[in-house]
Amino acid sequence: MVDQVPFYPLAPTLFIAAVVIFALEMARHLRIFARARSANVSDEPERLRSVFVYSIAQVRMFRDLDAGLIHAAIFWGFVILTVGTADRVTFGLVHAIVAPLLDGWLWRLLILGQNVFVLSVLGAVGLALFRRLVWRKPRRLTLSRDGVVILLLIGGVVLTEWFAEAFRIARFGDPDDGWAVAATPLSVGLGALLPTTTLESGFGLFFWANVALVSGFLVYLPMSKHLHIVTAFFNAGLRKLRPRGELPQMDLESETARFGIKTIEDLDWKDLLDGFTCTECGRCQEACPAWATGKPLNPKTLIMGIREMSVEAEAGVPLLPWIRGTGPSLAALEKPIVDTAIPYDAVWDCVTCGACVEACPVMIEHVDKIVGLRRNLVLEESRFPAELAGSFTNMERYGNIWGQPQSSRLDWAKGLPFDVPTAASVAEAGPDAVSKLECLYWVGCAASFDDRNKRVARAVVSCLEAAGVRYAVLGQEESCTGDPARRMGNEYVFQMLATGNVETLNRYRPRTIITACPHCFNTLGNEYSQLGGNYEVVHHSQYLAGLVGEGRLRVDERRTQSMTIHDSCYLTRYNGVIGETREVLRAVPGLEVREMEKSGRNTFCCGAGGGRMWMEEQRGTRINAERTRQALATGAQAVATACPFCLVMLRDGVADAGARGEGVAVQDIAEILAAGLPAPGANGRNLPVVQ
Repeated sequence: MVDQVPFYPLAPTLFIAAVVIFALEMARHLRIFARARSANVSDEPERLRSVFVYSIAQVRMFRDLDAGLIHAAIFWGFVILTVGTADRVTFGLVHAIVAPLLDGWLWRLLILGQNVFVLSVLGAVGLALFRRLVWRKPRRLTLSRDGVVILLLIGGVVLTEWFAEAFRIARFGDPDDGWAVAATPLSVGLGALLPTTTLESGFGLFFWANVALVSGFLVYLPMSKHLHIVTAFFNAGLRKLRPRGELPQMDLESETARFGIKTIEDLDWKDLLDGFTCTECGRCQEACPAWATGKPLNPKTLIMGIREMSVEAEAGVPLLPWIRGTGPSLAALEKPIVDTAIPYDAVWDCVTCGACVEACPVMIEHVDKIVGLRRNLVLEESRFPAELAGSFTNMERYGNIWGQPQSSRLDWAKGLPFDVPTAASVAEAGPDAVSKLECLYWVGCAASFDDRNKRVARAVVSCLEAAGVRYAVLGQEESCTGDPARRMGNEYVFQMLATGNVETLNRYRPRTIITACPHCFNTLGNEYSQLGGNYEVVHHSQYLAGLVGEGRLRVDERRTQSMTIHDSCYLTRYNGVIGETREVLRAVPGLEVREMEKSGRNTFCCGAGGGRMWMEEQRGTRINAERTRQALATGAQAVATACPFCLVMLRDGVADAGARGEGVAVQDIAEILAAGLPAPGANGRNLPVVQ
């Protein structure tokens, strides 16, 4: 090839220069990473699997099949075609090393694959440009110059490589015994139509065009959103492996660290990597219930804003290390993220549902950052919606957000035809008596103080009684888990409440804790370990499904009714509990289950998460109204929930829907199960009619 291309020795030089510039630009990014906090990244084998599943197989991309196929064609075609480019600019080094390892015929298959992929890449690039520039769909796509430039560069690299190969074969023959000709039939036509000198000139022209475009692509890449070509592998491998619902631990005793996140220096380096990995695909934006209902929160622009702030801070960092520069811009480093990358109102619009995280194909964590911003606004600036002041006071003073006295925690059990034992009364039999119980029922504040949810608590214990389960409750010793305070950003109140609960639970050492509240379930099971509380926690849907499966619970009454299921975000998306709620409903004879379009991990939030249940929703459409619309669209006669907050929000949504919601009941799965239990005395137990 040295003799076939004019000035060929300059090609490796140009390519190496581009690689050096690429490395220097990446080093400049790393200078900003060095100013960030350290990230708590564990060393686990799962990380290698994450790279394969999310970056190589790209499984999340295929949730949108059209976009997934287009992206796969571009990605894999470009990767395979890069082998040929690397071979040309290294004097055939790749061929010399790889071909012997592939036994010759495998190398020829690779050559065949390279040229076959040309058409798929060009077709995919054309479709991608059409979607952005002509069709303008899906709406989540950002029409940006950068995206168009990258697509044109990829198309240019592929096209020039294809033509260079065709002209080479037409002029100099096929060294691969006809495989290359079979893969590049264009070479046959060129050889028949063009003279030798034209073929040589054409090969030289397209060869150099290809080398120039590849080198330009390398130089441009670190400054573009398509840097995710490189960073996505690291972002997937370094993704959060701890429970999705566990927020980062916070040291309130530190005298030097800032509380929460205010500037990009308060982010950890993994957060900055998220910014440089964002593909601007808009899937997080499309999944966000706040954005879908007309609110200013856009998780995509938050991550893009963090990246732009990082790039702005790099302004004074020299590309070459021996050139004196001013270093990272202090003004940019000290600029607050709130009102720069994200509006203040948008910080409080987040329902922490995790839909953005679930939708992201490159494993970006949005929610942890937003809660970090809230922590700083609450703990350092005392800047938060006015209605939260009362919520914080109630949790701190009364141990619950309703502001009710602890003495009324067991009022929900009044009137039941059986006694509900407390852990304290059971413990009178000995220090280990509670641990011998089958479970401790964590009632939660909603079921303790909200009139509608008290019926859920009564239904749960009725099911436990019917199954003969040995259980107890904490009663007045139970306090709010602190979940609302933590999601609102008040880590101080969370730790105060959580520490007290951990002390209580560690004193009793229950074998299993069950709760009907997904927020309590998530906090007890995933976050209390940060404060020394390690427990086996199950949701009541899991426990009830187990009792049904074991034959300990039997539903006799037939219920001829259609019902749709609303999946709680903290139950399904954060903790993967999906099938159990359906197992409970399947235990009821005659019940027809109709799934909503958005269900399971793709569920749509009720609007109560992240403390939003206690904040006024003044912007856009109410989230619970949109979710209610989706539920009513199924035509179901009733809605089943497995969360006290979802129950309240959907009940209100159905009431506000007017005639469309008339006659549609909203019930917890425990109520549905308890309503069909055998009549009192039918199984030897005196059960109440749960109201």
